[in-house]
Amino acid sequence: MSENIVKLDAGFQNYDWGKEASTSFVAKMKGLSGDTSGKNYAELWVGTHPSCPSYVVGGKKQSLSEFLEEPENQNKFFSPEHQRSTFKNTVPFLLKILSIRTALSIQAHPCKSLAEKLHNDNPDKYKDPNHKPELMCALTPFEALCCFRMLKQVVQFFKHSPELAELTKGQEIAAKWWDGKEPFPAADSDEERAALKAIMQNLYNADNAKVVEHLRTHLAKVKATQVYPEDALFARMYEQYPDDVGCWMVYLLNYVQMTPGQALFLSDSEPHAYISGDGVEIMASSDNVVRAGLTPKWKDVSTLIEMLKYDTTGLASARHDCKSLVNAGFWQVQYYQPPSQFPDFSLYRLQHDNETGKGTATVELPTIGLGFCLKGKAKVNGVLVSAGDCFAVPYGEAEVQADDSEALVFISSTNEFNRPYANM
Repeated sequence: MSENIVKLDAGFQNYDWGKEASTSFVAKMKGLSGDTSGKNYAELWVGTHPSCPSYVVGGKKQSLSEFLEEPENQNKFFSPEHQRSTFKNTVPFLLKILSIRTALSIQAHPCKSLAEKLHNDNPDKYKDPNHKPELMCALTPFEALCCFRMLKQVVQFFKHSPELAELTKGQEIAAKWWDGKEPFPAADSDEERAALKAIMQNLYNADNAKVVEHLRTHLAKVKATQVYPEDALFARMYEQYPDDVGCWMVYLLNYVQMTPGQALFLSDSEPHAYISGDGVEIMASSDNVVRAGLTPKWKDVSTLIEMLKYDTTGLASARHDCKSLVNAGFWQVQYYQPPSQFPDFSLYRLQHDNETGKGTATVELPTIGLGFCLKGKAKVNGVLVSAGDCFAVPYGEAEVQADDSEALVFISSTNEFNRPYANM
């Protein structure tokens, strides 16, 4: 078993889309639920990213990055395999909690090569040269838009909203499939991708006055009669972001609703927008976002349109199936592991809810682990952690022992060796 842990003081972000203190998981983690200042608590960051670094608790004021620069700590926290890998003595992942009140922007994250180019060309907007695959695990009921719908579904929504069809020139693009004279192209075919890209180009290049006019016309219709769940979602998005072209994306992207423990994995260049809820997010250590709607922030529409994959099978792979561990000593343990081409991160979710026993679970970490306790109390490698505590764990086996009838703990590490999951 690895020796001990290091507790961390995690940074947080007060973005406008975050929840007020009394309802935010982020504020709760920082002991700020009683804050009445009106600030919104949006994100908790656990990691070494310079935009919001974590600090070691106790002793001299020292960031986690500085702590890990010391040779003794490198050898304790980073495995020899990790130190020999391309990651060397760095933490390649970033662990977050998000508390979402209003929708985040329509966005995607660049692949490694595009991230390097964007950072080189525009370092003020693209802060680092890294890619940003990510996985979101729901803590509460969670809503998102992600990945393109099948073209057949998109055409159905064009017929539902002539306003959207006009803005995108959708009937013209889909002319040969409109009346069922020809079968729709196969999923992920070049023909389907080309049609979806043309739809996006037309929508985002449409005259803004016409966009606003058609948004308001469609809003009046869906307020009177809602045919699809997406109609209610459209009205909510319009209320949050009036006259924003991004509101139309509820009809182009898949609408996903998750329950606690369910997860979405999003690789590079997949369009998405988180809408509401609280979740644990694990990602490559990057802060790169390419935006194109539902935001007052700077948008890079041309880059987004060119970088997207336009796959319509993306949702199937995004709906992430976790692996559940058996015989975990009263613990429910789920392991979220991205595809092998993404070695940057993986995530354990450990939940204990048992009045009759306080069991122990062991999870294996290929290198340094970062984690937090969200509920109850537990001992991690013999050190007590309570709700709100964040920590770093040395590589190897991490032992998690319940110290209360209920506890909820997350621990993240890399996926570089693709270990299936812990030995119990």
